[in-house]
Amino acid sequence: MVKTSYEIVSELRRRRRTFQSVGGLFSKDKIAKSTQLLVERINPKPGDRILDYGCGYGAVGISLADAAADVEVQMVDSDIRAVRVAQLNVRANGTTNAHVVLDHTLNRFPNGHFNIIALNPPVEEGTETIFDMIEQAQSKLRHGASFFLVAKVRRGAKSYMRKLTETIGPAKVLARSGGYWVMRAERSPIRPPDVVDLSVYDHEIEDVLRGRKYRFRTRAGIFSRKAIDEGTRLLIETMDVRPRHTVIDVGCGYGPLGIVAAHLASVGRVVMVDCDARAVDYAMENVKSHHLNHARKSGKPRVEAVLGDRFDAVRGERFDRVLSNPPFHAGNDVLFPLVDDAYRHLRVHGRIYLVLMRYTGVMKHMRNTFGNCQIAAESDKHVVLVSERTF
Repeated sequence: MVKTSYEIVSELRRRRRTFQSVGGLFSKDKIAKSTQLLVERINPKPGDRILDYGCGYGAVGISLADAAADVEVQMVDSDIRAVRVAQLNVRANGTTNAHVVLDHTLNRFPNGHFNIIALNPPVEEGTETIFDMIEQAQSKLRHGASFFLVAKVRRGAKSYMRKLTETIGPAKVLARSGGYWVMRAERSPIRPPDVVDLSVYDHEIEDVLRGRKYRFRTRAGIFSRKAIDEGTRLLIETMDVRPRHTVIDVGCGYGPLGIVAAHLASVGRVVMVDCDARAVDYAMENVKSHHLNHARKSGKPRVEAVLGDRFDAVRGERFDRVLSNPPFHAGNDVLFPLVDDAYRHLRVHGRIYLVLMRYTGVMKHMRNTFGNCQIAAESDKHVVLVSERTF
């Protein structure tokens, strides 16, 4: 049995705390070194308003919530899995002055709202994503407020220092440990925040897939934001989707798999689901730009993008095809439940198509679950696995 949830017990700010986590979240089974460094270097004052930006399961925000009297903590993440677990951890730790919200724009908060913004990004986040987050957050700081960021020296810390200085104010390193820097930039008390053009983080992709021209809008923070990746292309060219099929694309990103499937399943239903709100917004925008959002099938949208974790947004529905190109760093605690859920949501003779870079353990699990699994296609780096539900 693969472990899919975790309990973490750790001491942060001289208090023993317990956190729940799940597969797919950053530092899912232990408190990250970066988290420890960050919370040790932030010293709130009474009445401060604090933003835990990209909160994950909530260790930073919960640890800061009792650091001073009357502080108010907002914990924000774009991942529905993180938000659900963070809400659970807020309640379990008896934290009454912290609130968890699903968000990726910060538009819900007025300008000049926070005294402290803390950002501890997952190590796999790219530089462009962090730049985007810094620029989105800069107007939310009060004059004299502080932006704290922790990052690995070899994964962009120096470039983040420059970006903080350009965007917010002179940045300095507060701590160096274990290859990490904890940085702090202070909003100038006299200089108003610059108006930034966040559209520079939007991208447009044009490509030909299954003989049809496509144009997709995407953004920093969404997988393969500048081009159709090799795994997605291989899966698109391999998948057998027919006109009347019902299809679900799990982990849809900005939607290329699902939108191509929607043209193949021309009178069927296609659901694209992702746990990240940013991805769902762009997937739905691409559904609309391809004029796929108007028709209905059995009282439901024929093509839609929805927020959810695997199949929780389509409970009770069954499909002819399950398609997925999961993140390359996804472990078995993400992949095995995906296979199990797919089996339960497939009709008889329905198939799951899964594209992976490392596949041996998943292939074995698919054979154990479905009774069959084959390699449908392969390239230098990727393999498309297919299993069929036979009864």
